[in-house]
This record gives sequence, structure tokens and C-alpha cells, in this order.
Amino acid sequence: MQKTHSRNRILAYCLAAATPLLLMALIFNFSLLFNGQYIFWTSLDSLGYIIQAEFLALASGVLIILPLIIQNSSLLIRLLRFLLFAILAVVFSWVAYDIDGMAGMLFYALLIFITFGGGTLFVFDLFTTQSRAYLTMLRWSLGLFLYVSLQLSFDLDSNIANWKDTPQVVPFGAAYFYLLFLFELILYPPLLYYLERKHSEDSFISDKIARINQRQTA
Repeated sequence: MQKTHSRNRILAYCLAAATPLLLMALIFNFSLLFNGQYIFWTSLDSLGYIIQAEFLALASGVLIILPLIIQNSSLLIRLLRFLLFAILAVVFSWVAYDIDGMAGMLFYALLIFITFGGGTLFVFDLFTTQSRAYLTMLRWSLGLFLYVSLQLSFDLDSNIANWKDTPQVVPFGAAYFYLLFLFELILYPPLLYYLERKHSEDSFISDKIARINQRQTA
């Protein structure tokens, strides 16, 4: 039977993808804890830009995530996959620039990697195509669902261009990124382990059947 990835290895992968989400949540949470003060370079405007850029990251997610489900063991192909991902990100970054200027473009480029686990692209081939496709689509769909649900919960304007000076973007951002972080640590590891184990068992059975058929036709 093919070796199934250990739980610790899968957890380490999800933790690597979750860490940027936690850092982003803490940026928003800082303002909640310290009565409207902002950490480092942030401000209410910049946090609003982040939330707007995240919407564009999710809206463009269908095209952006396509390179992530290409599986190949060749380092060259994996580098080309990363390059394709980066090119698409740059194209949509330019769209973000037209909407919100340099700040919007920079935040979009950052968030597209954070939202879809871009920092783990080079280890993504640890998993099967089915697992990676399922996980990537799940990240996108849950992110979009959370975004819309929290928008309704915080009673934010349907026009996200009006959010920049709205204090509600701070708890919105904290809740959004904390929930994505928790998904990475609680939901995705057991799901990924199950998918990998099922694929290993199915491959084992298929291999046995193929050997039996070979013997019968020999």
C-alpha cells in the first residue's frame, strides 16, 4: 500500500498555510484590544483597503487557483506553475491598482497568497491531485461564504468602496481572518488526512486488481 502522509506532516503543512492568516487577524485584533490604536503602519483606511483587496482576491479566485491544481514532480514544472500563479496575481493586482491605487495593488498581491496558501506552493505536491483540488476549492468557497456572511452580520454597505472609513471593518477583518485560521488548523488537517488515506487505499486495491488480471491473462 502507498504510504499515507502522517498526521503531523499534514498538520505542519496546514500550520504553514495558517500562520499568515493568524498574523493578519492579529493586525485587526490589535485595534480592538487597544481602543482604536493601530499597529505599525496600519490605520482605519489601510484596514479598509485590506478588506476591499480581499474581496477582489476572492472574486478572482476561480482563475487564480487553477495553477494550484496542476501536479507534477518536476521542479521546472513546479516553478512554471508558481510563475503562472504569480502572473495571474499580477494581472489582477493591476486591476486592484485601477480601483484603489498602489495600496490596493500591494494588499491584493499579499492577500492572494495568504488566502490560497500561496506560501506553500512548493510543498503542495506532497498531496494527490484530488486532495489539492478539493482543498483549494474549499478554501475559495469557504472564504467567499465567510466574507458575505460577515458582511451581512456587521450590516456593512453592499458597496465595499464605502467601507474604508467604517469602524466595522476592524471586527469584520479580525473575525474573518481568525475563522480562516481556525479552518486551516481544525477543519483541513483531518479532511486532508482522510482524502490522502482514501486515495492510498483505492490505489492499493486498484493495484491488486491489476495484478490479478495480469496473472489471469498471462
